[in-house]
Amino acid sequence: MNGNGSIVWLMLSVLQAIFAFTGVLPPEMMILERILGGNSIAFFVLFLYFMLKRKPEGFLDSDYSTSERTTRAIDEVGNTVDLPEKSKGSRWERWASALWFIALIFGTASIL
Repeated sequence: MNGNGSIVWLMLSVLQAIFAFTGVLPPEMMILERILGGNSIAFFVLFLYFMLKRKPEGFLDSDYSTSERTTRAIDEVGNTVDLPEKSKGSRWERWASALWFIALIFGTASIL
C-alpha cells in the first residue's frame, strides 16, 4: 500500500458511507447500515494512516522511458519492428464515451 494506494481506502470508505448514512438501504437492513457505517469509519482511518505514512526517499523520482508506449513485434525474419500507434478512435466512440460518462454522473446524482 505504498504511494497512492491510500486512495483505494478512501473510495471504499465513501462508498460504504453512502450506503450507510444516506438511507438508500431499506429499513429492514438496519444491521447492515450499522456494519457499513462502522466499516466506512475504519476505512477512513486506514486512508489517513496510509496518506500520512512517510514515503521512501525518491518514491516519485523516475526516468521517463520514451519507449514506454511503443508497440513492438517480431517479423518473419526475427527482427524487432515498431508498430504504428493506435488511432484515437472514431468520433462515434468519443461521443458514446462522453454520453456514458454524463449518464453515469447524472444517474449517480439522482439516487443520492
